[in-house]
Amino acid sequence: MSKTKEETVSLTKILSKPTTYKRFSVWIVGDTPLITHAWSEKAKREMLQKQVKAVKAGKETRDPQADFVNSLYEMGDGSYGFPAMGVKNCILSAAHKDRGIARSAVLGALWLDADMVRTRPALAGAICDMPLLKIYGSEPENREDMVKIGSGLNKIANLAYRGQFTIWAMKVSGKFNSSIIGEEALAFLIVECGMSAGLGEWRNERRGMFGAFHLADDKEALAWEAYKDGKGPLPVPSHYAQAAE
Repeated sequence: MSKTKEETVSLTKILSKPTTYKRFSVWIVGDTPLITHAWSEKAKREMLQKQVKAVKAGKETRDPQADFVNSLYEMGDGSYGFPAMGVKNCILSAAHKDRGIARSAVLGALWLDADMVRTRPALAGAICDMPLLKIYGSEPENREDMVKIGSGLNKIANLAYRGQFTIWAMKVSGKFNSSIIGEEALAFLIVECGMSAGLGEWRNERRGMFGAFHLADDKEALAWEAYKDGKGPLPVPSHYAQAAE
């Protein structure tokens, strides 16, 4: 009986071949204010209590300032961020097979860098790490909105208090599979989604006008990079500067 010949393959040689992944780094700059709405520890705890059928405690007094603070994604160093998956989903929203860039293809071919920030969970002892992109710009302000909560005919009017970043920008970096997404295609997706979808609450995708952004040009990118490094002033977009005059 002849023995099957086995062949040993060198993975080191395979891995040493040029990869199709390329790095990218861009700045996206807000055209309209960004509204954030993180899940508060209180809201998550109430959800858990309902799911485990715990005894429901009495309703607490509303604290608008606490609602505002809890709507922010804290980075742990005094700064604030935005979910990386929110940014990626925004980019994905502009992809479509009819445009020659299938959403499913972009999903697996695009990776965003992010800081893993540990948030407070509802269940003691559990962990919840959230990938965030840092927000650069003006300090968040407490924004008041009239909203409707509930479903169907049971919706009731309510006031929502959330964080608003009027002047904002994010440095978005990562890698992409250049054999699937070309550089021009990636730039198109970022430009397109900034207006068609937007980020945060009341964005264009959700019948609002907030969270719109554009891809920074070289001059803008240098200005925001200097601000990030503490070597330059806050880059105020021209339309905000004109409104203040």
